[in-house]
Amino acid sequence: MRRTLLSATRTLMAVTGLLVMATVAGQTCNPDMKATAPDSRYVIHGDGTVTDTVTGLMWKRCSEGSSGEDCATGEAALFSWQEALQQAEAVNAAGGFAGYADWRLPNIKELASLVEPSCYEPAINATVFPNTRIDGDDWGLGAYWSASPYAYGTESSWYIFFAYGHDFAYDRSLGFFVRLVRGGR
Repeated sequence: MRRTLLSATRTLMAVTGLLVMATVAGQTCNPDMKATAPDSRYVIHGDGTVTDTVTGLMWKRCSEGSSGEDCATGEAALFSWQEALQQAEAVNAAGGFAGYADWRLPNIKELASLVEPSCYEPAINATVFPNTRIDGDDWGLGAYWSASPYAYGTESSWYIFFAYGHDFAYDRSLGFFVRLVRGGR
């Protein structure tokens, strides 16, 4: 009896470990849901940018602080809301990125347009926006700042948790990630 219980416990631990590894290893998507942000919606340029053919917006593929084809060079940086706004200004003042010097923090609607509701961890097209953070910020869920202030609190602004694609507004002093955009409005 004791040997059977020990064997069952080891089997359960092994299966649980495999399940955890499968979940941690990458994005999970529901194949029964139609993707709202499929690869075909985007034009990936060879300069670190991507254009959304639905919104017409051009995005930096990598979070600020990281770079490279797979956004694995460097480390995505955390910014307070004010620092996030200043980061866009700094990129432009330094000559821009990919030949453009009009980068900015997206508003909440623009940022929300990147959410892929059929997927989580991250809830974004991970091919188009590789290594989008889903942890490591002050909340631990991959929060990205928008430029949109919260109407009911002068110390708060909107952001999206890209772990699950939810939007919230909270204290501007928190350290969240940044993805810059250009065009539109």
